[in-house]
Amino acid sequence: MHTPKWHRRASMSPTLSHKDLAGLAGCSALAFVLYLNTLNAGFVYDDRRAILANGDVTGARPLAHLLRNDFWGTPLVDSGSHGSWRPLCVLSFRLNFIAGGLAPMGYHVVNVMLHCVATWLVFLVARTLLPSRMGVLAAGALFAVHPVHTEAVAGLVGRADLAACVCYLLAYLSYRRHMLNREWASLVVTIVLALAALLCKETAITALLLCALCDVLSPVGRENSDKRRFRSLSILGFTLLCALYCRLSLLPRPSTAFSAADNPTAHESCLWTRTLTFLYLPVANFRLLLWPQELSFDWGMEAVPRIRTLWDARNILTAGFYGTLMALLCRGFGLRRSATPMDFAELAHISLPLVRRLGGNSCHTWLGLSCNCHHQLSAPSYRSASASSTTKSSSWQAAPILGTAFVVLPFLPASNLLFYVGFVMAERVLYLPSVGYCLLFGLGFGHLWQRVNSSRRCRLLLLCGLVVLLGVQGLRTCRRNLDWRNEEQLFRSAITINPPKALGNLGSVLSAQGRYEQAELALRMALGHRPSMADAHFNLGVVHQKQLNFSSAVPCFRRAIELRPQLAVAYLNLGTSLISLGDHRPEAISVLRIGARVEGSGVRDRGAHVEARYTCYLQLSVLYRSEGRLHDAVASLRESLKALPLLPSKQRAVLHLRLGEILAELQDWDEAEQQQRLALHLQPEQGTAYVTYGQTLARNGSRLAEAESWFKRALQLAPLEPSSHHHYADFLEQQERHHEALSLRLRAAALAPQDYTLQSCVADALRLLNRLAEAELWYRKAVTLQPLAAHAHANLGAILQMRGLRKEAVACYHKALELQPGHAISRANLARMNVHKDENE
Repeated sequence: MHTPKWHRRASMSPTLSHKDLAGLAGCSALAFVLYLNTLNAGFVYDDRRAILANGDVTGARPLAHLLRNDFWGTPLVDSGSHGSWRPLCVLSFRLNFIAGGLAPMGYHVVNVMLHCVATWLVFLVARTLLPSRMGVLAAGALFAVHPVHTEAVAGLVGRADLAACVCYLLAYLSYRRHMLNREWASLVVTIVLALAALLCKETAITALLLCALCDVLSPVGRENSDKRRFRSLSILGFTLLCALYCRLSLLPRPSTAFSAADNPTAHESCLWTRTLTFLYLPVANFRLLLWPQELSFDWGMEAVPRIRTLWDARNILTAGFYGTLMALLCRGFGLRRSATPMDFAELAHISLPLVRRLGGNSCHTWLGLSCNCHHQLSAPSYRSASASSTTKSSSWQAAPILGTAFVVLPFLPASNLLFYVGFVMAERVLYLPSVGYCLLFGLGFGHLWQRVNSSRRCRLLLLCGLVVLLGVQGLRTCRRNLDWRNEEQLFRSAITINPPKALGNLGSVLSAQGRYEQAELALRMALGHRPSMADAHFNLGVVHQKQLNFSSAVPCFRRAIELRPQLAVAYLNLGTSLISLGDHRPEAISVLRIGARVEGSGVRDRGAHVEARYTCYLQLSVLYRSEGRLHDAVASLRESLKALPLLPSKQRAVLHLRLGEILAELQDWDEAEQQQRLALHLQPEQGTAYVTYGQTLARNGSRLAEAESWFKRALQLAPLEPSSHHHYADFLEQQERHHEALSLRLRAAALAPQDYTLQSCVADALRLLNRLAEAELWYRKAVTLQPLAAHAHANLGAILQMRGLRKEAVACYHKALELQPGHAISRANLARMNVHKDENE
C-alpha cells in the first residue's frame, strides 16, 4: 500500500505543517468550548473531602505532609487510609488555594486547561502512529468531545487523571524522540515525566512499559545499534522495577479492605461469580467508550449486577470482547510478519558487503535473484532511501498494537483483574485508556478515508458521518456537564443506574437545604432498595432531628450504629436526641462516652471521625457540668486531650478553655490559669481565649483589674466579634457599672441583629437602668426572633407587668404556657397577679 508523503514527516520529524497546526488548534479549541459550562460549577461529591476538608490543600498542615498523607488528607499509616498517594495532584490543589482560596472557578479553569493540553498531546501522539491526516484529526476531535471525560474534567478530583494523562503522553512523545538518536537527555526527561505521572495517579505506572513496547514494535531508530536500544530498554525496565518496589513496599498500603458497598464483587464468596464478573467489567467499561449514554457518578453496590451463572447473556459479550481484542493483536503482529520479505533495507544490509567482496556495485541482480531496493555502494548512506519506506509501513502496522496498548495498559491496574480496588467502575479512570480508543478510531477512520480516495461522494458521506458523531457526542458532553454543576443534579442523574447510592446522597443534600419532606422520601426509597445502608439510616435520623422529632430520630441512629459500630457521629446525634427527649440523660451520657472512645478502625474520613469524637467529649463535659459533676467533666476533658493528639490547634484550644472554666468553678485557680494560657498559646489571635481568661480571672476578686485588661485586649483583637462585647458587658454588670455595660450590649446587638440572646440582654440592661419603655421594645424584638420560645413571651410579660399593662402581660404569660405548659416563671407570675391560666381577661 502506498503511504502518503505526509506520514514520513509525521513520524520522523516534529515539524508541523499549517494544516497540522490548524487541526491541533481546532481540537484544543473544541475541548475548551465544550467545557466552558463547567467553569461556574461548585464543589461536588468527592471534591468536598479531597479539597474543602483536606488540610493538605487548605494549608492547615505543613507542606511536608503531602508526602505522608494520601489523596484525601488521611495519613498513609492510618487504618482508614485509601492508599491513594498522589502528592503532585494535591500540590496543584494547594497552589489553587494559594492563588484563589476556595473559590471553585479557579480549580475548574485548571481542569479545563489540562483537558485542552491532553487533547493537544493526543493529536501529537496520533501523528506518530496514524498514516492519515484525517485519521489524526478524527482521533483528536473524538478525544476532545467524548462524554466519558466529563467526570474527570467537571469533577475536580478528576484532576489526578488529567495530570497523569498529560505526563503519560509527554513521556511517550519524549521517548519517541529518544528513539531517533538515543540521546541521554530525552531518556532522562522520559523517566522524570513517567514518575510525575505516577505521582499524579497510580494507573500511570504503565507509562514506562508502554514506552518499552513502542521501542520494540516501532521501526523508529532501528538504524541505531541494537546495543544502544537494549541499553534504553534496560534502563526503562530497571526504573519500572524500582518504582514498583517503592510504591508497593516502601509506601504503606491500605490495611483495611474496601467495603462491600464500594466493590461488592470483591466480597463475593463464590470464585466462579467473581471470575465471570471481573472478566465482564472491562466489557462494561468499553461499552461506556462506545456508547456513553448511561453515565453515573458511582457504579458501586448493584449498579453492575454480578454474573452468577455461565448462561448469563453478558458472557457472550465477554467472549466477543476478548476474541476481538486477540484478533486485533494477532492481525497487528501478522501484518508485521508479512512485511518481513519486503524489508529491502535489511536485505541490502546483508547483501551489499558480499557484493563488494565479489566486485559488484549493486544488489539489483545478485546470484540470479532480483532486489527492488536499488541500493548502490556509491551511496554513503545506503539504508536511508528504503528505511523511510520501511518506517512508514511498519509504523502503520504497529498502530493497532500500540493503540490497543494505550487502552489496556493504563486500565489494567484499575480493572480488578490483578488486584482488588475500591470501586467496580469509575468513568474518570477511563480518561487515559480512552486515548487508545480514540487512536484506534482514528486508525479505522483514516483507513476508510484512504480507501475511498477516488470518490468525492464517499469522502463527503464519511466526513458527514464524523461530523454527526462529534456533534452528538459534544451535545451529550455539554448536557452531562450540567449534571456536575451541583450535587442535587448529579445525584438525580444516577437514580436509574444506582438507586440506593443516588437516593441516599440526594436525601442528604435535600436535608441540608431544609427540604425535609423530600429528603425523608428519598432516604426511605434508598432504604427500600438497600436496607443495610448505615448512612441512609443516619441521614434519616438527622432529618427527624432537624424537625425536632427526636423520638423518631433515636431508632434511626440506633440502627445506623448497629450497622456500623465505628460511626462516631451516630453516637453523637443519638446522645443529643436523648438529651432533647428530657428523661434519658443517663443513657445519653453512656452513649456519648462510647462515641467519644470509638477508635474508628477502617474509617475512611478520619477528619470527620475525629471531629465527631471531639464533639462527643465536649457534649459529655457539658452534661456532667449541668449535673454538678465537675470532677467527671474535668476527667472527660483531660481524656479528650490525651485521646485526640492530632486534633487541630483551634479545637485543642477550645478543650483547654472549657477545662479552665470548670477548674475555675472548682476554685483550682492555678490549674485553671495554666489551661487558659495553653489555650492562648494555641490560638494567640483568637479573641474568645482572651475573654475566657478574663472570666477566669474575674472569679478571683483580687484580680479584677487584670481581668478587665484581658477583656479589653479581646476587644482590640476582635472588635467585630459580638461575644467579646457581650462577655465584657457581663463583667461590667457584675461590677454594677450598668451604663458602660449598656453601651457594650448595644454594640453586640448591632453586630448580630438576628441573635435572640443579645437582643434580650439589651432589654435586660435597660430594665436594670429602669428604662422600661425602651426595654419593652427590645423584648418585643426578641419575641419576633423566637416566636416559639416560651421564655421570650414570659420576659415580655414581665416587663409589661412592671409597666402596669396587666391585660397584655397576662396574654403573654398565657402564650408562654401554651407553648410550654409547665413554664414555671409564667405560672408564678400569674399566681402573683391572682390569675388562673384559663381566665380570660
